Amino acid sequence: MKKIIILSIFLIISISIFGKLINESFFEMDLRQALSQISYDTGETIIADDSVGGYVTIDLKNVTIDQALNLLLLAGGYSWTKINGVYFVSLATPSSDKFMYFSTTTKYKSLNYKASDIVSLLPAYMRKYVNTSGDPYVLTVTAPKDMSDKIISLIKTLDLPKREVELEITVVETDENTFRKWERNWVYNSTSTGTASYFSISNEWFTTNILTPLGLFSGSFNLNKSSEDLKLLSQSNVKAINGMQSKIFSKTIRSYQYVLNGNTYYKEIPIGIETTITPTIMGDKVVLDVLEALYSSEDVGQDIPTAVQQGIQTSIAIPVGGRISVAAMSFTSLSSVESKIPVLGDIPIIGKFFTQLDYKDVLKRVILFVSVKAGE
Repeated sequence: MKKIIILSIFLIISISIFGKLINESFFEMDLRQALSQISYDTGETIIADDSVGGYVTIDLKNVTIDQALNLLLLAGGYSWTKINGVYFVSLATPSSDKFMYFSTTTKYKSLNYKASDIVSLLPAYMRKYVNTSGDPYVLTVTAPKDMSDKIISLIKTLDLPKREVELEITVVETDENTFRKWERNWVYNSTSTGTASYFSISNEWFTTNILTPLGLFSGSFNLNKSSEDLKLLSQSNVKAINGMQSKIFSKTIRSYQYVLNGNTYYKEIPIGIETTITPTIMGDKVVLDVLEALYSSEDVGQDIPTAVQQGIQTSIAIPVGGRISVAAMSFTSLSSVESKIPVLGDIPIIGKFFTQLDYKDVLKRVILFVSVKAGE
C-alpha cells in the first residue's frame, strides 16, 4: 500500500513538473500527424511550419513532451522552441527567416589559434553556424542551443596549446670529387651492428656514423680549413611551432657594373642559401616539409654572370633526436689554384714573383642536414 502511495505521489510530482508523460508508438507515420497526436495527448499547442515533413517510426515510453520532440525531430534535422507557451517546430538553418527564434549566440576567444584556422578544422555542417568576422582570435557561434554546445565543446578540444619542436639545420659545402670519394671511402668497423645514423658537428669537425647490420661506417672531416674538403656554410638552431613555417637564410648580393650604349648600369645577383621548413609533430616522429633554395652565379662567357637558382622540395619523417641528410645540390664555382716554384715561392716578399695564381671552374655540392633535437 505504501509503495502505491509513493508511486502515486511521484507521478503527481512528475506531471506537475514535466507535464503529462507520453506513451505512444508510431510506425511510418507522417511526422506532422505524430506531432498532432502528441499535442492531443498533452494538451499542448504544437505548430509546425511548411518545412516540416517526412515519416517517423518510434516507440515512446514515459517521456516528457520535450524528450518526445527531441526524439521525433532528430532524424529530420528539425528543431523546436517554445514561444509564449506554444511549441514551434521548423528547420533551423541560418538561411531560414525563422532561425532567429531557435538560435542563441555564443562568443569564444581563441587562446592558441586564429579563429579562421579553427573553423577550417570543423565539420562542414558546423561551419555554417560560425562567424569569424572582426577580431581574428574571436569567433561567434549562432545555432540552436544543443548544436551550439556541441560546436563550442569541439572548438575547445581543437584550441589546444601549440607544440614546439627544436630543429638544428646544418649546411655543408664540398666539391664534387670529394663528395663522390666521401661516398666510397668509409672507415669500416664490423664489430658494431644495428640500424641507426648519427651526425655531429663539434668545433671544426664534422663526423658521420651510419650503423648497419653489416657494421659501422664512419668518417670525420675538418670544416674550417680551406685546404680541407668540407666547409661549414651555416649552422642554425630554431624553435618552430607545430604546423608553422620557419625560414633560415644566409644570402648576400653581388653587384656587377656594365656599360651599355654609353650608360653605366648595375646588375645585382643574390648568392647564398635559403631553407624553409614546416614541421608536423606525429607521435614520436616529426614530418618536415623542406624547401631548400640555392642562389649562385654562372659564367656564360660575358662580362656579367647569369643568376642561377636551384631548389629542392621534399617531405621527410625524422624521429625525435634523429638527424638526416635531406638534400644535395650541385653548382659551379670559380676557385683559385696557387702554384709556385719550390723553395723560391716560399721566400718572404720576393716569393710572390715565383708564384702563379690560376682560376678554374669547380663543381660544388651543398648538402643539407636536419636534426630534431627536442619536442614539446
